[in-house]
Amino acid sequence: MIWLIISILIILADQIVKYFVVSGISIGETAFSVLGIFDITYVKNEGAAFSMLSGKLSLLSFISIIFCVGVIIYWIKKKPSHPLLCSAVTMMFAGAFANAIDRIFRGFVVDYIQTAFINFPVFNIADMAITVGAALLVVYVICFEKEGKNANAEN
Repeated sequence: MIWLIISILIILADQIVKYFVVSGISIGETAFSVLGIFDITYVKNEGAAFSMLSGKLSLLSFISIIFCVGVIIYWIKKKPSHPLLCSAVTMMFAGAFANAIDRIFRGFVVDYIQTAFINFPVFNIADMAITVGAALLVVYVICFEKEGKNANAEN
């Protein structure tokens, strides 16, 4: 239940910020800077990460939906319990779901976090959730997956 609540909170945070960005900033405009670390800049992203597959809205929407359905099926069938794995899956699901909402209802993803200290593509909270979740999944697989297989083999 806690993982569902965390997913909902990530999705809500992302969508609320996107709402304020879309309603208060023109595309390409920078509204303000946060501590000189990053700027809030409204960018319309019609692709995936780094605008890859730009213009392939149907494909990207389909991939997002299939991924989210796959995560739900995985969660129901496998019932993961390791906190690191649950965190990873939750964050990737929430990020994919939040960006899918944009693709389906807006026709593009709203990006708004632009780093001021390095030239990096503009991103959003959902993108951060996907990235952190993927990193946690890698750590889980490297550090804990072998332990889980050994425990199953002993039973």
